[in-house]
Amino acid sequence: MLRALLRRTAAVAIAAVAAMGLAATPAQAVDDGFYQPAYTSTIYRVDGGGTGRPIGYDEWASAGFPTPRPTPTMYVKYAWSPVIYAVTFWQDDESTWLWERLSAAQWQRAGSPAAVNAGWIKDSYYFKWGTASELFVMSDGIIHKLTHAEWERSGFRPADNRHNEGWLKLSWATDIARMSNLATGAGWKATAAEWQQHDFPTPAVVRRITGDQFNQYWPNTSAIIYTGPTMNRAISYDEWVGAGRPNAGRPAPAGTWDCRNFRTQPEAQSFFDFYSPVHGDRWNLDGDNDGKACESLPKS
Repeated sequence: MLRALLRRTAAVAIAAVAAMGLAATPAQAVDDGFYQPAYTSTIYRVDGGGTGRPIGYDEWASAGFPTPRPTPTMYVKYAWSPVIYAVTFWQDDESTWLWERLSAAQWQRAGSPAAVNAGWIKDSYYFKWGTASELFVMSDGIIHKLTHAEWERSGFRPADNRHNEGWLKLSWATDIARMSNLATGAGWKATAAEWQQHDFPTPAVVRRITGDQFNQYWPNTSAIIYTGPTMNRAISYDEWVGAGRPNAGRPAPAGTWDCRNFRTQPEAQSFFDFYSPVHGDRWNLDGDNDGKACESLPKS
């Protein structure tokens, strides 16, 4: 796509090539011979219309120290990234192009050339999340959300469909979840910095997330606790309504329980009345099955 862009803007490309002192336009294949990019001391040799291969001092000496010609190199970058690449066009096929990410020293050695905004850079990773149709590209650790025009400029590069990952937001809460596994509900609360780093992917808005729970626990029987990727806290009545008024579970408390866990009979009775409808008298608090727990304990 970069080559097509250069062809569509031939006058600009030729002017840029001339300004950078290159011997050939990027749309031409190079002749056999010795070449040297402006940003490095490495010398390349082209044989039989192939790609340039780096050579050592001995090979250059055996050839009689020929003066290398400048390579047909352009300097490119993404519009949203400060990283500059040198791309050398040995032949027309993009598989023959030489890409180099430039250090500051290499860029200065090349004369600090202005970089052309490219539609595609080699080794860029194109992908989409399973929670939205947006496309992203990652290069040099920078993630950018693509517009349709930017994707078109890349030549509509195929994108990896990360269908089981993505971003969710509960319709009744503010936090955004970064989901590592949508099928199992595995994920975590995304920080503002993390969301920004991923270039603000649009989360799918849902009422529930796979595997999340609404529970009540004794002795705070009126509070409904939500447990999910984004939070583990008591929710308000309005939040519970927004979630669709889900039935709250009553998970059995961990550990071994008997009458010695309680100070008074009413305390034991509250525990018994809360859990026995769901779990029965699994703790044997009501030995005579009369509905009264731990009758030997003080009444107050």
